Amino acid sequence: MTTGERVRYYREQRKLSQEFISTQLGLNQSQYSRRESGAMKFNTEEIIQLAKVLELEITDLLSEAPVFNNTNQQGGSFGQYVYHSEELIKQFEKRIEDKDAVIALLTKQIEVLQGLVTK
Repeated sequence: MTTGERVRYYREQRKLSQEFISTQLGLNQSQYSRRESGAMKFNTEEIIQLAKVLELEITDLLSEAPVFNNTNQQGGSFGQYVYHSEELIKQFEKRIEDKDAVIALLTKQIEVLQGLVTK
């Protein structure tokens, strides 16, 4: 599912028109439609604003994962399953590795400084 498809999905779930969303983004409806259809990409500021308007996390709009919406027999929604893309998870894992490397370096520096102070 592309970003535009996710935006359309969430917009339709909230029963919002393209005209309403385009106004919130400061675009005309045709400019917005081209972004939602994938002919153009949303820029960073537009994604941030979309997340606010649609009351979502930014990762909900950027996630490559499918969205499943379950409904009960009366047509009411009782659950939604969204998971984060593998790429996002890899980025967080890399950040954790970098953090651990910085902690190890700082620990060594502390040991050296403690050695100088005790002399």
